[in-house]
Amino acid sequence: MEKLYSKIVGTPVFEDDLPQPLTSVKDVVMDPERGKVVALVVNVNKKEVLAPYDIIKWNDVIRIMSRENITPSEDIIRVNEVMKSGIEIMANSVVTEDGERLGKVFDYTVNPNTFDLRKIYCAKSLLGMFRYDSRIIPVKKIVEVLEDRIVVKNDTKVKQEVKAVSGEMAY
Repeated sequence: MEKLYSKIVGTPVFEDDLPQPLTSVKDVVMDPERGKVVALVVNVNKKEVLAPYDIIKWNDVIRIMSRENITPSEDIIRVNEVMKSGIEIMANSVVTEDGERLGKVFDYTVNPNTFDLRKIYCAKSLLGMFRYDSRIIPVKKIVEVLEDRIVVKNDTKVKQEVKAVSGEMAY
């Protein structure tokens, strides 16, 4: 099962036995070198995050043991390094090794069990409103992730329709 970034953002975070959510996910911090989620941002202003190892269960909601699992980002060294690097997956340009522009990332999928990046979804856009020439690129085709672009292998010519069913990918 894979979860779309667009469906992860907004996911409520519950303390294990409480009926009301503590907060919700505001963003995902991806390690560009390892292709893994290193944290889920739950408070942008205070830079508070939830580390993947603190998640007990992740389906339609995220369950954690207690609110003490939500920590400042600077308390987790790798999260702090990744956030300061400025390298993002979302909205980053995608180009082939030859320099052909494929568009910008508008979504990506993550495996909620292993926290690995699985696929990126990119498309060209017109006036930032209309997408065309959409592509689904598996993580194995990614060569490197840089601050200003994501470089993929030259043979990334496959175009597919993006289908999502309630935040899970349909095959």
